[in-house]
Amino acid sequence: MKLRRPPAQLIDSLSISEINSLLASHAEWDERYLHFDELYRRVSDGQMREKLWSALKFKRRSSAQHFVIADQTVTCNLTAKITAAMSAVDRMTFARNGEPTDEDAASYLMSQLIMEEAISSSQLEGAATTSRVAMELLAVGRAPRNEDESMIMGNWRLMQHIATLGDAPLTRADILEIHHIACAGINDDKYRPGAVRDNNDVFVAGRDGEIIHQPPDYQRLNSLLDALCAEVAWLEQQGTHPLLVACVMHFAIGYIHPFNDGNGRTARGLFYHHLIRHGYSAFRYISISKLLKAAAVKYGISYLYSETDEMDLTYFVQFQCEVVMRAVNAFTEQIATLHKERERLVTWVEENMTLAKGELDIMAIALNAPGSLLSSAGIKSRLGIADNTARARLKNLTEQGLLRPLKEGKGTVYQAPVSLRKLQEWLKKREG
Repeated sequence: MKLRRPPAQLIDSLSISEINSLLASHAEWDERYLHFDELYRRVSDGQMREKLWSALKFKRRSSAQHFVIADQTVTCNLTAKITAAMSAVDRMTFARNGEPTDEDAASYLMSQLIMEEAISSSQLEGAATTSRVAMELLAVGRAPRNEDESMIMGNWRLMQHIATLGDAPLTRADILEIHHIACAGINDDKYRPGAVRDNNDVFVAGRDGEIIHQPPDYQRLNSLLDALCAEVAWLEQQGTHPLLVACVMHFAIGYIHPFNDGNGRTARGLFYHHLIRHGYSAFRYISISKLLKAAAVKYGISYLYSETDEMDLTYFVQFQCEVVMRAVNAFTEQIATLHKERERLVTWVEENMTLAKGELDIMAIALNAPGSLLSSAGIKSRLGIADNTARARLKNLTEQGLLRPLKEGKGTVYQAPVSLRKLQEWLKKREG
């Protein structure tokens, strides 16, 4: 189905009263910020459709914020969904709000959440590796066996890198470094890690294969990336909300398309980099790519709607904000579930197991971070006991079925139970 482009001209003979009447009678469509393509499918009368579209556009133009991407003026309106997302990330992810405690951060769930973005971002770009195999790859740290696994490992390295960056202003060198870390060692001839493209053999296609957007000439790429960094700095100085700026950068990389491949990974990396740099530290654990992967068609259409409607980024930003809201809510629910599971584990062990004082000390550490990995060296340091004592107590707890031993190189680490159900499975196998 072909995407319907907005009409080239608006009906400028509409009176203020007509505009207000049209907007009032279609308030829901106004609030949802429908594109002309969506309006076309809802209104069969051509004249009525163009009148309504003109009324919507007059309102949007009057309230839009303006900024520049690739030497073009782009706009964005702060819809109710966008402002709600800004409020939510302020309440639930800024500074210590929503950030896991040290015990939470050590849990198996948190390690899974960190891995999730690296895996989903790669799968969104076409990596065929299953999530289970990808989790094993990152958890064990083995070498990638193919290009798909190398993509996942590259994204994993990128997320680790982003979390350690300081708060200095964004530069072109930062963008190139983000691309290099995400793409190096996968297929260097294909990706050319950290180098902008040197040709114009790229374009953005519509749903029927028609060319929607031809990215800027490759000879302008360095200057356009410098200009993007300057625009980000200007938006920051204006007090623009970091979520909006992060979405603008995400769109800009897709629009400029500075690299042969890996533009999507770079764009999402910059999104995370900007939010974490501005104090939204919980985004180290929040995966937007998992939800983008589940709505890949809508993700692409949000780009096209913005491209075809006078570079109105509202469509793209609103879609991203809806994804962010779902991701933040899911993260909050996962933390709550982790806390409940921790309480269930502690209560069950206290009521059903008889442990010595030293063993109780170790289990307190294990159950506070379900699924975490314990080592004799770590227990020795944490509890101030001898290495042999730590090793013996971990072995005793393993023999009782409360911990599970895992080979780690030449040594052994001990996994705490992820949940009460998993602990009961271990105990049942031991008895059987």
